[in-house]
Amino acid sequence: MPMLTVDHPKGALSRDQKDQLAEELTHVLLEIEGGQDTPGGRSIAWVRFKEMDDDDWFIGGRSDDTHVAEAGKFLVELNVPEGSMNQERKSLAKRVIADAILKATGFENIKGAARSIWVQIFEWPEGHMGTSGNTASLFGIVRIAGLPEDSPILDFSRSYFDAKKRLFDQNDFPEGAAGRALVPYRESGRSNS
Repeated sequence: MPMLTVDHPKGALSRDQKDQLAEELTHVLLEIEGGQDTPGGRSIAWVRFKEMDDDDWFIGGRSDDTHVAEAGKFLVELNVPEGSMNQERKSLAKRVIADAILKATGFENIKGAARSIWVQIFEWPEGHMGTSGNTASLFGIVRIAGLPEDSPILDFSRSYFDAKKRLFDQNDFPEGAAGRALVPYRESGRSNS
């Protein structure tokens, strides 16, 4: 269940720009989930816009646009499940998010226009998110999104959780410790937990 929150100054985006940007950012989230544009995948791809008053947002000690690039000031928080993205995918997500904002604001071909668009990626630990009163996990989310369990996009996640399980086991972390893969996944034809 990746989620994007876009902080922006009040009035910086019109309704049409938000609609366009929300659809483009939803595609970014669907890619993070494995590229499955399914009703299940869309149901867990959230984009939120938060308007802020200019006098509450300072850059370089000023609330005006003195230190703001052409596209405007945007702070994007991307929240993803732990172990869902390697560094290459994180870098790609940041680039695609900035490009979508540049396109929506009409500044895609201006060098330096994205300098005031910051993207932060936060990973919530396995077991720290939930819906419907139940704990959600990365591999549970994968199932909701409709991604096949043998998808190569999950290779990093499997390796990540396998390494983390070995680390936890070697250091006697209790079985119920947050951070272990909570939902079994398939690897080489066998089920793991």
